[in-house]
This record gives sequence, C-alpha cells and structure tokens, in this order.
Amino acid sequence: MNFYEIKDPYLALIAAEDEKQCLKIYTENVSDVEEEEIFYTEMRTIDKYEALKMVTESNIEDGGKLGVEEAFKQVENLKEDGELLIIDGGLL
Repeated sequence: MNFYEIKDPYLALIAAEDEKQCLKIYTENVSDVEEEEIFYTEMRTIDKYEALKMVTESNIEDGGKLGVEEAFKQVENLKEDGELLIIDGGLL
C-alpha cells in the first residue's frame, strides 16, 4: 500500500495501491478533479512513517489529536481497496 498526500484543491491523505486508485478515492470522497495530469504531478508519495505522523497529529471531533495508538491501528488495518485517512477539515 502506498500513501499519497494531496494539498490542492483540498488536503487529503490517501492509502492506495497506485495513483489511479488514489484519484478514484479522492474524487469519490473529497472533490472532483478537473485536470488529472495536474493532480498526479502535485500529489506527493510519502512513506508509512510520515503517514503515521500525519494521522497521529490529525484533529478529532472534540478538538484534540487522534494520538499514536489509534493512528497506528488505522495505518496497520487498511482496506485492500484503499482508504481516505485524512480530509480537509473545511469539508466536514
């Protein structure tokens, strides 16, 4: 599983097998993408540890942070068909 950070038009962290699956998850859960080529060039592949750090520091509903234990569970128990891990708070 690969981890992709997308910053524009909305922040997202996605776990996916490849870039095409990442695009599919992004368009289904975050936002439509007008220019696929631009989306692919602007996305950033990150390693599992950087993804874990991002998930650990993500905000939860009560205003706190998710924390390392819960983040580790999420990163280690990913769905086979990919998963949205973080979404821009402005979309919630």
